[in-house]
Amino acid sequence: MAEKKYAKNLVTLPFRKTPQGALFGIGGDALGGLALNVIYACGYKVGVTGRSTKPHVHKYDEAVFFIGSDPAHLDELGAEVEISIGEEGKEEKYTFDKPTVLIAPKGLYHCPIVTKSIKTPYVCMAVSLTGKRTD
Repeated sequence: MAEKKYAKNLVTLPFRKTPQGALFGIGGDALGGLALNVIYACGYKVGVTGRSTKPHVHKYDEAVFFIGSDPAHLDELGAEVEISIGEEGKEEKYTFDKPTVLIAPKGLYHCPIVTKSIKTPYVCMAVSLTGKRTD
């Protein structure tokens, strides 16, 4: 049977299991060459969320989304989260408990992300405007 014309436009997300739960990362090579990279994970417990334990910076723009997981209450995050913005030693800490997006233009130091309290898991999704993460 011949492959359908648009089959290449649907890509199965490459989830993998980690001690912190299932997550995926996907970039331009799997996204038809788009200048886009996505990391998708969930905050399940208090403490540092993700791999970044100190501020870091990228050579590309990035948006980090914090989204609740309760479909009946998408306007609630279900957690209290703290994120640092600014260079190490000069960072400012911001705390929020509503769905939020961090807008990080290239050159803006950000992280770590710290879950201060949690009622329900939340999604943490970083969308970077690059086909391949280099840092």
